[in-house]
Order: sequence, then structure tokens, then C-alpha cells
Amino acid sequence: MENVLQNIGPAIEIVLQWESLLVITLGVMAGIIMGILPGFGGSQALALMFPFTLVMGPEPAFLFMVSVYSAAEYGGSIPAILIRTPGTTAAAMTVLDGNPMAQRGDAYRALMLSITSGVFGGIFSSLIFIVAATALAWVGLQFGPSEMFALGLLGLAIIGSFVGQDPTKGFIAAGLGLLLSTVGESPFGSVRFNFDQSYLADGIPLIVMIIAMLAAPEVFRLMGLASAEAEERAGAAGVSADVLSNKGKGFSLREFTSLLPTMIRGSVIGTTVGAIPGPGPTVGTVIAYNEEKRWSKNADSFGTGVDEAVSAPESANNAVVAGALVPALALGIPGSGAIAVLIGVLVSKGMVPGPTLFTDEGPLIQSIFIGLIMCNLVLLVCGIVGIKYFARIVEVPGRILGPFVMLLLIIGSFAYDNNIAHAAMVVVLGALAFFMDKFKFSTIPVILGFVMGPIIENNLNRAMVITQGDFLSLLQRPLTLIILSLAVITAVTAYHRALKY
Repeated sequence: MENVLQNIGPAIEIVLQWESLLVITLGVMAGIIMGILPGFGGSQALALMFPFTLVMGPEPAFLFMVSVYSAAEYGGSIPAILIRTPGTTAAAMTVLDGNPMAQRGDAYRALMLSITSGVFGGIFSSLIFIVAATALAWVGLQFGPSEMFALGLLGLAIIGSFVGQDPTKGFIAAGLGLLLSTVGESPFGSVRFNFDQSYLADGIPLIVMIIAMLAAPEVFRLMGLASAEAEERAGAAGVSADVLSNKGKGFSLREFTSLLPTMIRGSVIGTTVGAIPGPGPTVGTVIAYNEEKRWSKNADSFGTGVDEAVSAPESANNAVVAGALVPALALGIPGSGAIAVLIGVLVSKGMVPGPTLFTDEGPLIQSIFIGLIMCNLVLLVCGIVGIKYFARIVEVPGRILGPFVMLLLIIGSFAYDNNIAHAAMVVVLGALAFFMDKFKFSTIPVILGFVMGPIIENNLNRAMVITQGDFLSLLQRPLTLIILSLAVITAVTAYHRALKY
């Protein structure tokens, strides 16, 4: 604690320099813009911005990159709310209640909920890290391969608790996601389900799955509706400019206060999940949504546009950003592609992530998280001021918006790896997702199952190597057993709720 207090003063001086404030502001603006683009998440945004850090010093470079990362995670929620097209994987949870809220005319309110909850989560987790970085790093160390395998199963079990009144459909969709995640190279040393097609040898990219399962079906609906109905469903389902500019539909201080318990729960979950190498913001938002539904007295109304259901995943989403830096800085373990890019920034500046970084570069480490607080304050201002401009997307007629977004999706999927096969995958998988929606199968569990698949398989593989093939020995680890028990309880609870209603 004494070292923390000694480093805070120099860290504040670093953050308040004009150069630092400038790069934080530019990073936030760039992150929001790139987060809005479908499928263009934090990893892609950071990769694109990385060359700009080569002309910066260590402190401005890292402050710039974490600002881009944090803002991109928030930016993904804007199209999720307005046009049911999440810009990032984690924003998929915001679709569940954010878009229905916009459909009933409360788009402005949903966007305000998103920005305030996200900023709260980002500041909350940053403050926790400033005083408890060492302890959080220790928590992350307790999760070995067997615990990560169990955590992946818990994520799958949670899926059945938020897909409506029929958890069976949720688990079927999650199973489809797991199946699709096995396409391509296997951690066991083989290539599976590629049907002798070379473009499937590397599997299906996550970006393609996000675009195909979450964005493409909405585009197909917009393009397939009759002209009059398309106008009604345009953008955020017919939200008018008058409704969007109606501040009475906003978010009051009293309502913010009433949602504090929700934001705190989401922030704690996001910070904890972020401190565990591997899960990332998607798992954090899933758990936050599930737990908020478990705590809520109106759990049955989740999915219809509930304030708590937007606030919980949004606060967890931004809280993961600070939490994810714990294993990256303290242990050199990147929990995601975005964090790997951030580690690359450190290495390019001649610094090696690890426990000694906290003693050798104390002011820098503290400046990162004080800078995150400043970043979230700038994000709050940019988010509130920009809402009326972001919301203009809903004024575009569906007959124009549909083909335009489809063009963006095809270009984005192709540009990801300059591979025309990815564009074809978006069309085929998007059509599958469209028909899944027709038969009341949510496509969100497909995405989450796809994300969880590699986590489960890779960590099971590592755990089996450690135990020399003895699966039962995995259950002898207390933390693994606790997490697996929670998975069983979650699945049973979901079916009990379904039978009850």
C-alpha cells in the first residue's frame, strides 16, 4: 500500500500532461468509431492503431491504446442497441434488452444507460486495481487448465438461463456453436470437418461468426420486408428522431442511484473475470447478465427492455478492461488478442511484463489505471454529446440501410484476412441464423458456444496432459469442483424455471 501511495503522485503528473490528455481524447474518439463498425472489435482497433504508438513515448503510447480499447468496447453497444448489430462480441448481451428498449421508443434512454453503466464499470475496476493489483493477480494464478475448462462449462450452462422460457433451445444453439468451433485445426493434432476444403483448414474466424449470426439476419429481414413494413422496421425498429431527442426518455440521477447495486455487481464480476487469463469481456457480460437476472424480482421481463439487463452487462464489459490488464502486466499472460497487442506495445518500448514491472515501473503502472479513469471521464462526455449523432442511424429507411449494412458486412469480412471465402461464410451462416430466428432459436448462444469451445477444448487438453489422461483427478481440485457444481445448479435452475412457467 505504501508503494501504491508513493507512485500515485508521479502517475497523476503523467496523466495530466497535455500530451497524455490529447492521446486519451484521440484514443477515445477512434475507439468509439471503430467499435461501432460491425465485427470490428477491440483487437482489430488496437492492431490498426499500433503503428501510431511507434512515434510516442511509453506512457502516451499505452494510455492511447488502453483508451482505444476501452472506447471500442463501449462503441460496440451503440449498433447493438440501435440496429441489433453488436460491434463487438461482448455487446451481444446488450442486444437482448437494449434493442427491445429502442424498439419501444426509448433508444435515447438505452444509450444513456449504456454509457453511464460502462463508465461506472471502467472507473470502479480501475480504482480496485490501483489498491489491489497484487491480490487480483494472485486470484488469476489460481485458475489452471482444469479451472478454465470448468469455467467454460459454466458459461455454457449459463446460456440456458437467459434465452427465454425454453432452455432446451438455448442448449441446442450452444451445441451448434460448439460444433462450429471444432472446424479446422485441432489442439490434438489433426484437421476436422474441413471437407477437403483448404479455406476451412484454419476454421471459421470469430469475426465471421459475429457478423453472420448477429448482424446478417437483421439485414436479411430489412431487405426481405415489404416496402411499407421496411419503413416501419428501419433502423431501431422505427424509432423517430423526435423520440431520440426527447430528453424525458433519458436517464435521471434518481434512476442512476437505484441502479447502483446492479452496476456494482456487474463491475465486480467484470473485474474478477478480467483478472482471469482467457475468458475476456464476453464471458464477463454473460455472467453479469445471468446473475442480474438471478437477483432480479422481475426476471421474467428480461429480454423485453429492462434497465438492469442493459446496465449489468455494460458495467461488466468496461470493467473487464482494467481487470484484463492484471494478468497481462503482472504475469505477461494475454487473455485476449487485444491484450496481446497491449503487451506488444510494452515490449516495443523495452519493458518486460512480469512481477518486477510493478516495482521497476511503478509510476507507469499506476498511470495506466489513473489514465483509464480519465479515459472513462472523456468517454462519458463524448458518449453523451455524441448520442444524438449516433442515433441518426435509425432515421435511415430500411430499404437503404439493409443493403448498405450488408455491403459493409461483406467488405468487413473480406478485409479481415483478404479472403473471399469469409464473405461466403457470412452469407451462408447468416442465412442459417435467419431461419433459426424464424423457429425461435436465439443465435446468441451459438456465438457464446463458439467462443467457449476453444476455451473448453484447449484447457481440457492441457489438463489431461498434466494428469496423464486421468479425467477423475480433475475433480479433486476444489475450485474446479465448485465451478462445475455451479454449472450444474445453473442448468437445473433454468429447467426448473421453465417447468414452473
